[in-house]
Amino acid sequence: MAGSLRDQLIKSGLATVDRARKVEKQARAEKHAQRQGSAAPIAPDAPVGKAKGKSGNRPGPDPSAPANVRARAQQLNAEKAERDRALQRTANEKAAAKALRAEIKQIVQQNDQRTKPNEEDVPYNFLHGKKIKRIYVTREHQAQLSSGSLVIVNDDGRYHLVSDSVAERIRARDPKRIIAAHGDKPTEPDPDDEYYAKFKVPDDLDW
Repeated sequence: MAGSLRDQLIKSGLATVDRARKVEKQARAEKHAQRQGSAAPIAPDAPVGKAKGKSGNRPGPDPSAPANVRARAQQLNAEKAERDRALQRTANEKAAAKALRAEIKQIVQQNDQRTKPNEEDVPYNFLHGKKIKRIYVTREHQAQLSSGSLVIVNDDGRYHLVSDSVAERIRARDPKRIIAAHGDKPTEPDPDDEYYAKFKVPDDLDW
C-alpha cells in the first residue's frame, strides 16, 4: 500500500520521487510506533509539572494559613500568661516578706524592755552567729537574761529585749530573729554536760 501511495503521489505530480520516498518512510515509522505502543507525543500547550503521588514531595504547611496563625497566637498568649503568673508570684512573695518584717518590727517595738542607758548598766555578752556581741543592760535584766525570762531579738541589726512569751511569737514568724534565749533546752544532750554540771556558774557572770 505504501508503494501505491508513492506511485500515486508521483503520478499526480504532488511530489517528486525523493519527496514521495520521505512521505512513505514517515508513514512506515508511524505505523511501527503504533505497534510498539509508544505514548502519544505531548502537546506543546500541555502543562508540565511534578506528578502528584503518595511518595512525592509535598509542600510544607503555610505559616500564613488562618489555622497556623491562630495556633501561634494561642501559644504566644499561653507563654505571656505564664510569665505574668511568675511575675505575680514574685511580687506576692516580696509583699509577704515585707509585711512580715513590718509585723515583727511592730511586735518588737511594742514589747521592747530595754531602758535608756545609765551609769549603772552592766555589759552583757552574747553570740550572734559566730561573732561575740555586747549590749549594756540593767542588773535586773542581766539576771532575767541568764534565767531565760528575757530574750534578745534582732530587729534589722538592732538588739532588743522581750519576754520569752513575746519571743515565741517572733520565733513563729522568723526563728532567725531569736539571738539569745537561755531558756531554750538543747535538742541533743552534750556529752560534757554531766561533767560540767557539778560546777555552778553564777548567773551574773560577765564573759
